[in-house]
Amino acid sequence: MFLTFISNSQTHQKVNINELVSDFIATQKIDTLITYQKINPENPIIIVEPSSDEKDTCFDDLVNPSVYVFWKKKDNIFLTKINYCHEYSIITPNDTSFWEIYFLNKTTIDSEKVKSFEFITIEKSKKKKYAISINHSTFHKLNVIINGNKNEKLFDTFDLQKESDGLININYKKNNSLKSKKIIDILEKITSETEKNNTFKKIKSRQ
Repeated sequence: MFLTFISNSQTHQKVNINELVSDFIATQKIDTLITYQKINPENPIIIVEPSSDEKDTCFDDLVNPSVYVFWKKKDNIFLTKINYCHEYSIITPNDTSFWEIYFLNKTTIDSEKVKSFEFITIEKSKKKKYAISINHSTFHKLNVIINGNKNEKLFDTFDLQKESDGLININYKKNNSLKSKKIIDILEKITSETEKNNTFKKIKSRQ
């Protein structure tokens, strides 16, 4: 994969992404919201010096995952994207079913926990259970914040797999049947489609 950007592109590591999200929430006076972030393992980037007529590209846009904020206000539901590089437009998502799922299953969702990939072997006629993980996996991070009360869910996609190298994940069905997993699936679909269709518009640069 070849990515090009000019040499004076810059990062914004002095700013914490959580601070940007908190500032946005405070500015919009939001008290009922969900944040979603998809964290992919790092991919190698080959930097090619561009021609002089190419526009600036913010490097953080390429390597740091954005946070998507969904919120309710006066019975309306909105969505925006937050990252280090730009401020983006506020849109209305087409699918808002995740809110109904959450409020109908709030007690269950708040207590749900994702279990690690575990498998069972038989050693000396006895069953033994082991948990495994991998170094580079994709994570889906979900935060539900209601009147200042925060509930966080972190899904490692490896824990959602049925098997790996012939090992069967005994928590596969349980993990994939969680109500919070259903919300994750909906948010992933919404954000993927908005990115694919370039629905978010850049309002201004943070540089």
